Amino acid sequence: MRIAMFSRLPKDPDHPKGGVESATMGLVRGLSARPDVDLHVVTLEKGLDQDVVEKTPYATVHRLAAPRRPMILDVFGGPGRQKIDQCIRALQPDVVHFQETYGFGGPYADIPTVFTVHGFDSLNLVTERKYAWRLRAPLWEMAEKRGIGSHQHLISIAPYVTEKLVELSNADVTEIPNAMNPEFFDLQPNPVPGRIFFAGWINRRKNVGAAIRATKILADQDLDVSLHAAGDFSDPEYLAEVRALIDELDVAARVKLMGRVGQDVLRRELEQANVFLLPSLQENAPMAIAEAMAAGVPIVTSNVCGMPTMIDEGQTGFLIEPNDVDTIANRLGVILRDAQTRETMGRHAREKSRSTYHPDSVVSATFELYERIRAAA
Repeated sequence: MRIAMFSRLPKDPDHPKGGVESATMGLVRGLSARPDVDLHVVTLEKGLDQDVVEKTPYATVHRLAAPRRPMILDVFGGPGRQKIDQCIRALQPDVVHFQETYGFGGPYADIPTVFTVHGFDSLNLVTERKYAWRLRAPLWEMAEKRGIGSHQHLISIAPYVTEKLVELSNADVTEIPNAMNPEFFDLQPNPVPGRIFFAGWINRRKNVGAAIRATKILADQDLDVSLHAAGDFSDPEYLAEVRALIDELDVAARVKLMGRVGQDVLRRELEQANVFLLPSLQENAPMAIAEAMAAGVPIVTSNVCGMPTMIDEGQTGFLIEPNDVDTIANRLGVILRDAQTRETMGRHAREKSRSTYHPDSVVSATFELYERIRAAA
């Protein structure tokens, strides 16, 4: 089966940028291992002078030079979408799989097409509150309604996403979680006493400020605690606020802002973590949580959006109100102070992650969907 997949794809598989690239890489790795698959990945990238075709161990990658146009003006038949369509049609695939926002441009009438919806920018913008968000959020909401509603076949990565999709579309929705790098399941815990790990964009939506405040509370309780926060600094204004908060609370010796890291560093940090913390205000199904679970790390995360379906309260971790820093500190303290709780939660987390996010099961479900929509075409 020849598959044309549109998504973002890292040039270096060990340095994905964000959850979509990580999830795409996990699925690409799994599909490429099948002898009955001829996989082509199409990307649209800023900074390229010309289109490039790469032969990689996982797929043939067609990197298309992106036009100078805002994405929201390009997805519905703009020059970028036209380039994508031209490339995909030249490949003559049996199935097309959109993993990214350009899926809003709609399915192909003559090629079986499926669209994985990873999130909703209209909701992200409201919590991130970056430039012109009051204008951009309703524009993206309109784009989501139009683009998602045009598809017959959708993949939802989590029950929370499914709830949103059925409000926007009458499509056939199949729930298939994101695939992850299986190397995370092989990590051996070697926790540094008191170490808390956070991974995600450093912006308002990810809410690292709450993690810093909770760290201060634990330090004031004479707990030898440290917070390592890995992630791109995507909002300079918020980053300045975070650094000011670190100075205000006098926790510079306990908080390390690591910036964007590769998966080798991420895996090392997970091995050294006692607990993974993500107090986000808005998420769907964060890859960072799935990876931490696979590594056998207990989770403390928000009780909103898609996160409650990932965590079994009291079994694989704890759910918290994202801005209730006292409760966040309390739950972190339970895990940090009790080795038995930490080990039991970590074991349950790894078991759940293996059954849910391992690429073997994800790829099998995805390929079955490809066959089904191809047969129905």
